[in-house]
Amino acid sequence: MRVFITGATGFVGRHIVRKLLEEGYEVHAGVRNLGKLKSLFDDKVKGYEVDFASKEKVRKVLADSNPEYLIHLIGILFEERRKGITFYKVHTLFSENLFSVAKELSVKKVVFMSALGTDDEAPSVYHQTKRLAEKYLTSSGLNYTIYRPSMILGPEQRLFSDMDKITKLIPIVALPGGGNYRFQPVDVRDVACAFTKALEDPQTDGKTFELCGSRAVTFKELLEDTFSLLGRRVLMLPLPKRLMFYMGKLVESVVEPPPFSSDQILMMWRDNVCSTQALKEVCSKPPIPYEESLEWAVRGYLSK
Repeated sequence: MRVFITGATGFVGRHIVRKLLEEGYEVHAGVRNLGKLKSLFDDKVKGYEVDFASKEKVRKVLADSNPEYLIHLIGILFEERRKGITFYKVHTLFSENLFSVAKELSVKKVVFMSALGTDDEAPSVYHQTKRLAEKYLTSSGLNYTIYRPSMILGPEQRLFSDMDKITKLIPIVALPGGGNYRFQPVDVRDVACAFTKALEDPQTDGKTFELCGSRAVTFKELLEDTFSLLGRRVLMLPLPKRLMFYMGKLVESVVEPPPFSSDQILMMWRDNVCSTQALKEVCSKPPIPYEESLEWAVRGYLSK
């Protein structure tokens, strides 16, 4: 059972690859850095350097690897326009190239990482470009499963390193809209389970699932819990979302990648929460409890 995966060396990707290997899959990965892939998985994963912006290069790599299944994870949280890295290029163009070639080569199934909040009415470019990729996949004729996770918890979650570094220098954090925006964080180990199970589970065919953890928390509560585990006292300063949107515009015009962006503020267009039913159905178990997941993630980050 051969799987081709994108984003294998990223936060979520490395956990999914480990789960695939545990389940006995032959894993092939399209990456930018073969050295990083080897440092993570030694020779257990066959790597290919590939430019996903080139359909011809994607076609060559997929033809060479000849996968039965495709897992597509690549995504960005910030644009770096000076480097040509945009939401449209990474989320939409890369996806369309992959899905088009997968259709040509008769790949059995595609499992795609979208994001909770993705919707035709979403104001953020992040969500809009994820939605375009979803639409291309669902109309492609391919068999697919789409997952839309809430915030994902794990030792590699960037929030931990960002908050750790920032508050070491200045123990103050801004809270957009007072920090009342709600997430329902999901453990990366549950996400890895869902992606792996979907490959051969016909009950997931042609469906879109939202992935959420055991309970919803506000952004303020999440930060309070995180700083408690980090052993740090931090002043949290409520600021209007509109003000932070324009602050983001200013910051991203100067720094690439920015510590936060205007588009991230737009992503908070509605609470990032959902039912836990999908995880129960796909993985046949309830999600890992929030408290257990967060402690595992932060302790793992601190031990790196």
